[in-house]
Amino acid sequence: MNDIMQLEEPNPTVPFFKGPQIFISTLFSDWYLIRNMIRRDLKGRYSRASIGFGWIFLEPLLLSAVYYVLFTIIADSAEPNYSLYVIIGVIVWGHFGKSLQAVISCLTGGGNLIKQVYFPREILAISPVLSQLWISIISLTAVIPVMWYLGVMPNSTIWMLPIALFLTTILALGIGLIFAPINALSRDVSHLFRFIIRAGFFVSPVMWTYEMMIVRAPAHWVDFIMLNPMVIPLTYARHGLDGTPLLIETSHLLYCIGFAVITLFFGMSIFKRLESKVVKHL
Repeated sequence: MNDIMQLEEPNPTVPFFKGPQIFISTLFSDWYLIRNMIRRDLKGRYSRASIGFGWIFLEPLLLSAVYYVLFTIIADSAEPNYSLYVIIGVIVWGHFGKSLQAVISCLTGGGNLIKQVYFPREILAISPVLSQLWISIISLTAVIPVMWYLGVMPNSTIWMLPIALFLTTILALGIGLIFAPINALSRDVSHLFRFIIRAGFFVSPVMWTYEMMIVRAPAHWVDFIMLNPMVIPLTYARHGLDGTPLLIETSHLLYCIGFAVITLFFGMSIFKRLESKVVKHL
């Protein structure tokens, strides 16, 4: 009788270093639920649009037309592929910014669902990032007509593109997981990151390129700029599609990879350690 009366703790506390193990286990064991939430998210975004999922392709294509007119015709950019570089940068940065904002707000946004039933809360962080990744991959097909028009052909460097998307995804997920529990206590965090994402659009190589920085920036500023972990993913995405070789210091690449992996590890640990406590404040 006592065994029957014992109830499972609805908000169990997870040891700090066990967080990544539980997080990864949830990704596989509850994949069906994650997949359904991704479908729900995608349908919710485009359900009332006449074009529907066509906007995934049309929006970046329209952006590419705008950037071509603005930077190639009006600004008379000396770089013939500049419009291509900008649209790739916008798509990759959009994936990072939207994913990061979604993860930071995952607990507050899923507050009603959390109050109704217990389930692994990391699903609320994983599903929007994967849905945004899917949207970004489809959006990148919009650069095909631009590449055709510019005579740009990818080659053996195409492997850089999936690496760029993977690094962008785990960076957004890792950083977001660190701050999601704090945002559950204070919504100021999401407002702060909304500003950071907008400012990061300009301080990251979205409207400029790695090569421009190397040529124009003072030597002592290069290492400082490369502390921005999004420099490598954005640069890799561009060179992966335009087929040109990339000369970059190994130390900068290792820093980006290390930053992404460590951030994701601590993000999963902090999220699983604190989410059971902060959901009481939702």
